[in-house]
Amino acid sequence: MLELSRYFFLAGATPFVVLGLAHAMATPLAAGDRKGLSPRAPDLADAMARTSPRLTNRTDMWRAWVGFNLSHSLGAFVFGAFVITVGRSAGSYGELASIAVPFASVVSTAYLGLAVKYWFRIPILGCALSVGSFLASWALLALGGP
Repeated sequence: MLELSRYFFLAGATPFVVLGLAHAMATPLAAGDRKGLSPRAPDLADAMARTSPRLTNRTDMWRAWVGFNLSHSLGAFVFGAFVITVGRSAGSYGELASIAVPFASVVSTAYLGLAVKYWFRIPILGCALSVGSFLASWALLALGGP
């Protein structure tokens, strides 16, 4: 059961790695770039580049938005990479599963909650797939005993 649990655990990482990379690739770096996460209204991107947040004048809303998107991508990717690192072998998984599987289940569930409330269908489906995989891994881990 432990090996099957590990496979489900690794499967749960896949959407985070794929979506993290896709999100980074869809992030426009300049207001004039037209990529998947660009505003539909070009004048909005220009307005963002001319407006600073209340917090500081050292940046503008466009750069803050790009930074948010890239750090979000990095977070999803690193989470997936962490899961892959833990699940890379039966030995590492057996040693760390009792902490890593519940952690991955909680993190992916939090991402799913954010996806349902704020995002769109593809991240919702990816996060739901991860949650299901991590919960299946956890159930198999529990059934496998100590």
